[in-house]
Amino acid sequence: MTGYKKRTVILIIGLIALLGLVGCGKKGEYGSLSEEEKIDKGLDAFEHLKNGKIEMKNHLKYELKSPQEGQQSKFDATLTFKGDFEESPDHLLGVYYDGKNKNDFYHDAISHYSKNVNDSEWVNYTENSKRLRYHKPIGINREAIEFLKTKKKDIKVTDDKDSFTLVYETDDVKLLGANGDILVGGSYNGPIYTDNDTNDKVKIELTVSKKGFKPMSVKYTCDQESPQITVKFKGNFKYSKQNSGVRVEVPSGISSAASKQKGGL
Repeated sequence: MTGYKKRTVILIIGLIALLGLVGCGKKGEYGSLSEEEKIDKGLDAFEHLKNGKIEMKNHLKYELKSPQEGQQSKFDATLTFKGDFEESPDHLLGVYYDGKNKNDFYHDAISHYSKNVNDSEWVNYTENSKRLRYHKPIGINREAIEFLKTKKKDIKVTDDKDSFTLVYETDDVKLLGANGDILVGGSYNGPIYTDNDTNDKVKIELTVSKKGFKPMSVKYTCDQESPQITVKFKGNFKYSKQNSGVRVEVPSGISSAASKQKGGL
C-alpha cells in the first residue's frame, strides 16, 4: 500500500471514529444512555430533589352514586397550589385554592395546618390527615419513586427536544388498592383507591431535563370507579429553583394552632 493510500485509510478511520463519538455523546450524557439508564437517571433525579418552588394545577371531578342527606353529590373544580418546599426535614408552605377559598397551607413530615388567607390563626388538621399520610401537594413522594423502581420494566421513555419523560401506566385494581395512596399521594387531590373498586386507571408522567437531569414536572391522569363513586382526575405539577437552597420557615402561630377533628381541606 502506498503512503498516499495509507494516509487516506487512516483519515477515513479517524472520521468514522469521530462520527461515532458525536453520535453516542459523552459518557453520562443523555445521548449515551440505554433505555434502562434513562429510567434510572429520571427516577434518581426526583429522588434527589431536595428543595425548590412548586406550582400545582389539578382538575378533580367526582360523582357520588348514593349520596347521604346533605352530602354534595357532585364536584367539579380546578384546584391550585403555589409554594416552597424542602425535604429532609420535610416542609411545605404555600397558598391552596379549592375553587372557592384561598388558604395558607403548611405541611411537615407529621402535621398538616391551614388557615384562610385573611385569618391570623392556624388550624391543625393533623388528625384528619393521618389516614392520608402521603397526601400533600409535592408532585410525587419518595415512597412513590421507590415503588416505581420496582416497576422499571413497565416504564416507557418518551423524548422531547430538551427533556425526556418517564411514563408509568396501570389499570391493576388490586395493585392500586394496595399502593394507590403511595402512588398518587403527591398529587394531593388524586383518587383514594380501594379494594372495592371495579375499574381503576393511573398514568404518571415524570419529565426531566436532558441537560443536568433536573426534575421539571409531574402529570397524573387518573380514573376510579367503585360502587360508591366515580372519579376523574388530572394533576399537573411544575418545579422551579430545584435544589437551589430554598428554605421553608415554620410559620408563626403553628405551635399554638388549635386542632380540628372534622372537615378541613
